[in-house]
Amino acid sequence: MSYSDPWMKKAKWLTQALILSGTLNIGLVSTFVYFVLQEKQSAISFDLKPLTSALAPNPHLTNKFLVLSYSTLSFSELLLRLEDKELVEEGYAKRDLALACLVNFHHFNLEGALGGLLIQQRTIKFSHDEGGEIIDLAIFPGLADYQFQAIAQFAKTEKWPYTSEGLFFEIKRAPVLDPTLLEAFYLTPEFHSVATLFTRGGLNVAKEEIIALLKEGDFQFLEAFTKEQKTAQDLSPNRLKAFLASYLNVHSKKAASWLLAIDPEFMCKRLDDAQTLEALSLVTEKTKALEAFAKELLISPRSDAVWKKAASVLYSFGGQPMPEPYDHNTSLAKFCPHLVTPKKIEQVVQVIPAKKMPEKIPLKKEKEKEPAPVAKKIHTIQEGENLWKIARKYKVSIEAIMKANRLESDKLKPGRKLEIPQGSRC
Repeated sequence: MSYSDPWMKKAKWLTQALILSGTLNIGLVSTFVYFVLQEKQSAISFDLKPLTSALAPNPHLTNKFLVLSYSTLSFSELLLRLEDKELVEEGYAKRDLALACLVNFHHFNLEGALGGLLIQQRTIKFSHDEGGEIIDLAIFPGLADYQFQAIAQFAKTEKWPYTSEGLFFEIKRAPVLDPTLLEAFYLTPEFHSVATLFTRGGLNVAKEEIIALLKEGDFQFLEAFTKEQKTAQDLSPNRLKAFLASYLNVHSKKAASWLLAIDPEFMCKRLDDAQTLEALSLVTEKTKALEAFAKELLISPRSDAVWKKAASVLYSFGGQPMPEPYDHNTSLAKFCPHLVTPKKIEQVVQVIPAKKMPEKIPLKKEKEKEPAPVAKKIHTIQEGENLWKIARKYKVSIEAIMKANRLESDKLKPGRKLEIPQGSRC
């Protein structure tokens, strides 16, 4: 064909161009594949190298570390951490640990914040690095977001968002008591149990006076007493006296004064020597009740220490120093002269000559004058009276009244008539 030469040239040129283009494309593709594979190997190598260290636990993200850190934070600082949902260990988040510290270390009233709703509670072991004591830390898993919001709202709006124990500690450490703090504590079951006992036991005092007494003790005793009262439901006067007597162990002047006012006979018979000495030291106001109590102790079979302390109280009533060394017979002769003391017996023995005294000789008894017959006294019980007041009025012992009227307890019914036995007491 005539056109073969020019077309052959074009075909040859196109073929060479295609071969060159294919060669270039193959080179570019090979280069691309090479760099891609290199980058992939490099990336895989980079990811695998730090794998071991990445899985190692963070020492600042453990339950123990965070609890130790949170235990030193203030109430308001812990509130800020109630929004932190970052997980720590064993499924607990930071906000769970912050709440645990609020409840355990700041006595936050979680039950009040959640409206008395029953929630799950677990315990984890906790001990401070500086001390060896291990405590069970209460923790509350599974709370929802809306519950944490309610907790934060309660903490920010309530002036005293604490448990009974927290309110008690606030009262103990406050130099001046806030009326709203007292009102909050009046609503606690602990205060209610004590106030009810005082009212039903016959001791009507102001709420502030009860608070002043409770401040002198500790919350653990108050909590244990409340639990006992829920079971026993004992609101008798004897329960009240026993409650007050327990506060003598913490040097409560109010407890000693109130006990002396309502029943010195109980103090004389039921208090041990340590409590009796404490009561004599605490009551400094000179009253007839204190004088009668001291005399009762002087004639009771008490220890020398109690006799000596009772005598010192009686000597102080007369503005006289107590003789040293102390002689019990001298004190009896001075303050209870109608009693027959061992000294009188010795004087009777000395009258009989020794050579005429047989081996067994009865002691002479002084002839006692027979008292003139006296008509029996009858007392009608009035509202609010007790055996102590009646015994004081007629100067006889409580036991004598109970024996004469065959009473089995000290509970009196207004309107009943009592026979008052004749006799005297120191």
